[in-house]
Amino acid sequence: MNKPTIVVPTYWGAEAEQNYLNEEMVFDHPTPLNSDGTLAVFFDSLAVLKNQDFSVVIIAVPNADKIVSAVIEKVNRIIHPYREKYDLALLDPEKLHKLRDRLQKNGISGDALSLLNLDNYAAVRNICSLAGILNNSRLTIFIDDDELFTDPDFLDKASHFVGKKWQDQTVHAVAGYYLQPDSYKIENKTSPGWAMPQWDKIGGMNRAFDEIIGKPPRLKITPFVFGGNMVSDLDTLMRVPFDPNITRGEDIDFLINLRIAGIQFYLDNELSVKHLPPPAHRPEWKNLREDVKRFLYEKKKLDDHKHLPGLLPQNFNPYPGMFLQDDLNVRILETVKKLRQKYRQMQNEKGSSECDKLIEMVKNNPFAKIDTKSRLRKVTSDWQELTEAVRGMGVQHSER
Repeated sequence: MNKPTIVVPTYWGAEAEQNYLNEEMVFDHPTPLNSDGTLAVFFDSLAVLKNQDFSVVIIAVPNADKIVSAVIEKVNRIIHPYREKYDLALLDPEKLHKLRDRLQKNGISGDALSLLNLDNYAAVRNICSLAGILNNSRLTIFIDDDELFTDPDFLDKASHFVGKKWQDQTVHAVAGYYLQPDSYKIENKTSPGWAMPQWDKIGGMNRAFDEIIGKPPRLKITPFVFGGNMVSDLDTLMRVPFDPNITRGEDIDFLINLRIAGIQFYLDNELSVKHLPPPAHRPEWKNLREDVKRFLYEKKKLDDHKHLPGLLPQNFNPYPGMFLQDDLNVRILETVKKLRQKYRQMQNEKGSSECDKLIEMVKNNPFAKIDTKSRLRKVTSDWQELTEAVRGMGVQHSER
């Protein structure tokens, strides 16, 4: 298939307040089943695009096993009106199970088949990659369901650089950026008091955005990417997986994986989508815990691959490099202690207890003894076995 595949994961949870209480997989803002969410609005925005020569694959992602059927039914209902207008298919847990059975009969190894899941962000992104590979698309465009197309030329811009030479190097992967909602910077929002100064993510991100997005040239090597606005060629997706050992920050971790494979990720500062995420209500300790795990793992990965070009912490400054230096443990501990103090003042025993657990996790770093080189080699081998088997098989278009 020569036309690109636009692949869109859509995350769902239980109704209302049960959404975060019963989650088995931690996603930022899953849509409650008693809401229609943003998926239809995303589809409406496709009409903005001048170039309509593309396929769309929706990835239905429930955050708990018991709501799988309800999520599939809900997503099918939302996308049904758009099926006649677009080349549209749905990948969901049931279809992945059928694909797994088919591949198992064809002799694909159990380790390779284990990658067919939606258990965390990295796993979901791998299924996004798989959608483009199933379609045998020259380009796969990663978009999220809480984003809108506002640029009529987006599709042409997305394909402008990939596969072509830039400064004597072939471009294999390009990231765009988010308008949030009107600027590339995160506006009208600051890091909470307990996060300052050691965990000022918003400040660090805005400094990075100014440096990479806000300045020429249009295309440049980037230390960060946005998982909901990425473009990759087919060969790259077949060669390099998202690392399922990381539960969030999978987009920047994928950038690291590409550098390990000798592939640069570029950012195009003219490639934007509007990002309109719904509010999230997850406890602060849980968000911090997920970030801590992410940066501890990524720092270990950089340490294990520091002999390769572009894989020193300073190569990722100002963000995420600020969280990948040797002072990471100090940053975490000082931040967690401030958050714990806040919970104690609120007499929030749950929050305080979770902070204590986080302190212990950092002191007994579970990632310190992991050999990320051998781990990444293994998952890459399994991924390549899987992708060679599914290339061009197509995504089933029939409704449930």
